[in-house]
Amino acid sequence: KDVTFLDGTPLFSTTDASYFVALSQQYIETGNMQDFTIKRLYPNQKYIGDGALPRTSTRDFPLLSVLIAIVSPDASVKNLMITAHKLIPWFAFLTALGVLLAFGAAGFWMEGAVASIGAGLAPTFLMRTSVGRIDTDVMNLGFFYAILGVTILAARATSLRLSIVWVVTAAIILNLFLWWYDKDFIGWAFVVGLAWLSIATHRHWKRPLLLTLIFILISGLDINHLGISQAYLQDEKVLGQLIYPNTFNTITELRVVPFRQILISITGSVALGVIGIFGLALFAFRHPVVAIVFGPASFFALANFLVGNRAVFYSAPMIWFGIAFVAIMIVRLVWRMLPERLKSYSLGEPISCAVTILCLMGAIWSERDTQNYTPTPSFPIEVVRALAAPKGKLPESSVIATWWDYGYASMLFNGYSTLHDGGRQTTPVTHYFARALLAETQSETNAILHLLAGGGLDVIRKQGATQMQLEDYIQSNNIRSSEAIYLVLTNQMGDWMGSISNLGMWNTQTGEPIKVPNNSHGSRLFYSNLSCRPSSEENKVICNERLIDLEDGTINNTPAIRAFTSASDGAMTSSTFLNNRAINNLHLSEMSGIGTRVMLFHDRLARSSFHNLFHLLKVEGDYFELVYDDYPHARIFKVK
Repeated sequence: KDVTFLDGTPLFSTTDASYFVALSQQYIETGNMQDFTIKRLYPNQKYIGDGALPRTSTRDFPLLSVLIAIVSPDASVKNLMITAHKLIPWFAFLTALGVLLAFGAAGFWMEGAVASIGAGLAPTFLMRTSVGRIDTDVMNLGFFYAILGVTILAARATSLRLSIVWVVTAAIILNLFLWWYDKDFIGWAFVVGLAWLSIATHRHWKRPLLLTLIFILISGLDINHLGISQAYLQDEKVLGQLIYPNTFNTITELRVVPFRQILISITGSVALGVIGIFGLALFAFRHPVVAIVFGPASFFALANFLVGNRAVFYSAPMIWFGIAFVAIMIVRLVWRMLPERLKSYSLGEPISCAVTILCLMGAIWSERDTQNYTPTPSFPIEVVRALAAPKGKLPESSVIATWWDYGYASMLFNGYSTLHDGGRQTTPVTHYFARALLAETQSETNAILHLLAGGGLDVIRKQGATQMQLEDYIQSNNIRSSEAIYLVLTNQMGDWMGSISNLGMWNTQTGEPIKVPNNSHGSRLFYSNLSCRPSSEENKVICNERLIDLEDGTINNTPAIRAFTSASDGAMTSSTFLNNRAINNLHLSEMSGIGTRVMLFHDRLARSSFHNLFHLLKVEGDYFELVYDDYPHARIFKVK
């Protein structure tokens, strides 16, 4: 609890959790999304792109948020978080039933049982349903396979009346799925499967047409949303004549993983994964009509190469089904080769198959200890405490300026407006905030923050005809936010500096990274933590098994350290220039009750506002004022 709870409130292991819980709170308190949306989109009080005003119907709230709100005893963050956590196992259980239904409807109940248990304990799904994972992923799989199963029942029913009952049921579930996870392109896969299987079963076009029309109308599918968002696929974002970096490139779960790793994340081993794929191929060969209906589920393994590994867990039931299909097939072949006197037992074959399935389930269950996934919270307790610290202490119109990962959590724990969050990280705001952190002067950091809080995207659009025009506008410092701005910096942001610098060190005119001179990592800047011990030689230490000379700035007798700084509890105590032929800085930070931290980093990062404000407490009073200090975890500055 000293890691996962803050004052009795369980924390979360996905940044989107705060979004769903905050909307649950909003649903209970006002039932109106407008205030929430205005704070999220500050200072541009409209939806990005179309300018539409926020709507306020229940359907505008995510279904997950509505369910949490209905079950929670009150609107406190503590009870909402506890309720959300308690719902996760129920969602996982419903997912298991959905998977079982899909394969059972196709006539493979025993194989479906293995698919259900195997997928439910697959590493990739354990991660999606683990403690703190308050996100739509906890039921996406359940909805997907439940709809698949009911559409199969609708297409194969002999009675038209029964077919209509099943198709209406499938459409209602899909309608709820689209409320839960608004991705219409998934829904259209069910339409194709329903039409295909109905035609193949009944050899007539009238019934498939009727069922398809009923399904589309009741489900609410939108013909305009057939494809995958281009934001996942493009390398950069264009606004006017300027080209901005695509934030999705820095998100781990959107990265493509090798196919070998996909198999391991689903089954725990490559060998089992290969057997599963072989089983699927065999299934498709023997049952091609039904296999086509399951095609979209198999496709998601390949979708990894388009939208990253977040789609892989959709394929877990298919791979485990393939494993079970091979096992059952082998048992039946062996049974047919037995002597006639043994085959005379009519229940022998089904019992043998059932025992095989139970053995497979037992094997899956026995391996669960090696597949445990118990994540730490997305943000350390000290960071969440810092985000909560301003609550009720600032003017209601105040703005919290921090990295986008904290946006949702900040709004949930303190209630103030934010500049960007997990739903707006692809806007130019993220680039300019990253640039503000890396600016070499605090005056520039101050000007950019006022630009983002005082004008935001509207001003960037108007002044961004060319990079030079926008730069002149920033440097002129003409725009000042009428609301108080508070800059939240954390040590965790230092750990993310590689991604932050990728987005901030960027030429918007050419759409290319700005390479840092003498930096082998191009535009990437980061802190390297060193493990050091004293050397027998005076003024020398051994760090990461390399000899560092603190007088001439050499590492293993090679010029490497330009300057050496030391600090006590995040306030600089000394600074020594060592070698102008070097490019790195060495920083020694002594922290009361924690110990000593030694960091090596590029001189360009040493000149950044982030480093000077957070690690050295070099604050220029004309631009910033320290108002909260919990170094080395978090610091909050008022922007003047």
